[in-house]
Amino acid sequence: MAFSFLSRKPKVEQPAQAASFDTAHERAQVPMAESLQRAAAMTGCSPMQLTREYSRLAFGPGKVTFEDYVKYRLFDDAWLAGADKADFVGARRNRDLVVEINYRHDWHGLLTNKLASQSYLAAYGLPTIAPLAIYAPGLAIASDRLLPSREALRGFLLDARHYPIFGKPVESFQSLGALALLGCDAANGELIAVGDKRLKIDEALDDIERHYAAGYLFQKMVKPHQGLIPKIGERLATVRVLTIATPEGPKAFRAGWKIPAAGNVADNFWRAGNMLAGLDFETGRLLHATTGVGFEMKDVTRHPDTGAELIGLQVPDWQKMKAVAVEGAKVLRHFGIVGWDIAATDDGPMIVEANETPDFSLVQIADRRGILCKEFNDLLARQQAADAAYVKRMKEMQARI
Repeated sequence: MAFSFLSRKPKVEQPAQAASFDTAHERAQVPMAESLQRAAAMTGCSPMQLTREYSRLAFGPGKVTFEDYVKYRLFDDAWLAGADKADFVGARRNRDLVVEINYRHDWHGLLTNKLASQSYLAAYGLPTIAPLAIYAPGLAIASDRLLPSREALRGFLLDARHYPIFGKPVESFQSLGALALLGCDAANGELIAVGDKRLKIDEALDDIERHYAAGYLFQKMVKPHQGLIPKIGERLATVRVLTIATPEGPKAFRAGWKIPAAGNVADNFWRAGNMLAGLDFETGRLLHATTGVGFEMKDVTRHPDTGAELIGLQVPDWQKMKAVAVEGAKVLRHFGIVGWDIAATDDGPMIVEANETPDFSLVQIADRRGILCKEFNDLLARQQAADAAYVKRMKEMQARI
C-alpha cells in the first residue's frame, strides 16, 4: 500500500459499471458532530474536550485531520495505553513526509511499476516472485510470457496448467485490481477465485482491458510458510517492514503483520475482516491484533477463519526477514524510507512488493503508537539536508552546460 507522490490525495478510479473484481474503493466520510457525540459516550469526555484535543493534534507535527483522529481512535486513551498522540501522523502529512524523505523523485517510477521493481530486485539476487505471464496489449514482441491480445489472455486464463495464480496490475496501489485464482472451468467459461467465487471469463477480461491496459501481471500463487497455514490459512500474509537510511546504512525500523481473513483476495487492511498485528520487533512474536478502524476497531485474539490463537504466533525466519529488507534497501540506496511487504514462505522470506511512498497507518495501527520519534525526525532532517545539497549540485551542473 502506497500513496502517489504526484498528488496530495490518492485518486480512486470510478468504474463506469460494476466490476467483476475490486478495481476501486471509496473512503467513508466521517460525520464530525455524530462522531464527537459517540466518542464522548465511549470515553466520558465532553465533545468540547475532544474538539480541543483534536484541534491541538491538527496543528501539531502530525497534522491530524478529524478523519485521522477517528481512524486511529485517538479519542480513546485506554486503547492507546499511554502512547503519545502527538506522535501520530495524518494521511496528508504522511504523503508530504515521504515525498521529502524520498526526494529523488526520479527513482519513484522504478517502484511504481511492479514488474520493473521485481526485476530490479531479482537481478541483485533478492528473493522475489517471478512473473508467469504479462498481459500487454498491442506488443508484437516474441515471448512465451507475453499475452499481447484479449485472445491470448483468454487462452492463458482457461489453461488449467497455470493454476493457482495471482494477478495484479503492473501499476496500482492498495491491491486494487488483484485476482487470486484457484482454477478455471473452461467448459462454462468461468474463473474460480478464492472464496469459491466464480467470475465469468468475459467479464474479467472486460475489466482487465478497461482498467489495466497499461499491463497486468500474473504470478504463481505463493503459499505462506507451512507452519502458519493451520493458524492463518493458505492466503499470503505479508509483514510490512519499514527500512530507513541512517549514517551507518539502512536499518529495519518498524513493522506490522497484515493477516488476511473473511475470504479476502489480499491482505490489505482496508479490506473488511483483515487484521493488522503488532509484533515484538526483536523476536517477531505477535503481541496483539486489530481489525477495523475508528469506532469499529477491536482486539482479535483468534483467527476468525481457523479459530487458532494468534497471540504469541511467531513470524518464521524473522531475523532473516528483517535482513532481506535491509539488503533490499541497500540496492535502493536513493530512498530514505521504503515499505517492504515480505512474506514468510517455506523457501524463506519472499519480497512481494516495495513501496516508495509507504502508508504509515499500517505500523501506527499495528503498534498503536505514532511514527514520529527522535529517530524518524533525525531521518527527516538528514534527508532534507541531502535534498538541498542535491538540488545545489544539479544547479551547478546545469550552469556548466
